Amino acid sequence: MGADVEHTWGTAPEFVGPRHELRETLLLDLFLKADPGRQVLNVGAGQGSFTRLLEGRGFEVVSSDVSRAAVDVLRDSVRGEALHADMTDLPFADRRFDAVVAGEVIEHIEDDRKALSEAARVLRPGGVVALSVPAHPEWFGASDRWAGHARRYTRARLQQAVGDAGLTLECLRPWGFPVSATYHRAVYDRRAAALATDGRERRNALRILRIALQVDRLFVGVERGCLGYLALARTSAGP
Repeated sequence: MGADVEHTWGTAPEFVGPRHELRETLLLDLFLKADPGRQVLNVGAGQGSFTRLLEGRGFEVVSSDVSRAAVDVLRDSVRGEALHADMTDLPFADRRFDAVVAGEVIEHIEDDRKALSEAARVLRPGGVVALSVPAHPEWFGASDRWAGHARRYTRARLQQAVGDAGLTLECLRPWGFPVSATYHRAVYDRRAAALATDGRERRNALRILRIALQVDRLFVGVERGCLGYLALARTSAGP
């Protein structure tokens, strides 16, 4: 898909859109509070929106994706290195990075524990992993199949995957209630994401949706009915 593609809503692959923007803003806020070092690996970087947020704040970012088409877009749109890589087999030396970001990535991977173990391997002692994943396995539906999801997560399932990778979970925060989750269940999963038929109506719909989504900011941390989880984990600070 081209770099100018704009979705009104949706799950991955979602390159631009109100829900994508909100999720990345919330994940960035959580990431910055962890006081990470400057060298960051962004896996599953897509078209680079989160990479650009990090670069705009002075981080040195390497971006990777399993999609070669996405890597081509990344190389034209971000300052740092961009390469084709699978999160379960990262082509980096041990202790290469201060932080790893995987926004809406590990739900696509059958062996999510291996992916998280690879993230831990390439981190320096005390390094940070920042994640976002979809919640509520009982909501798994057409949109998840379309997006190539292997699963949606419970709190316990994500905690276990992080722990099995040798990481210490520092923060697990629900997000996406009530607007994002309501939309996902009532509309998006019924494959009715097109809210307008012409360009001007579509732009107006996007503006309205961005405003409506600000309600979700008031409910970050509410577990029941959340759309997904934001998480921070850390490697041990040992030698």
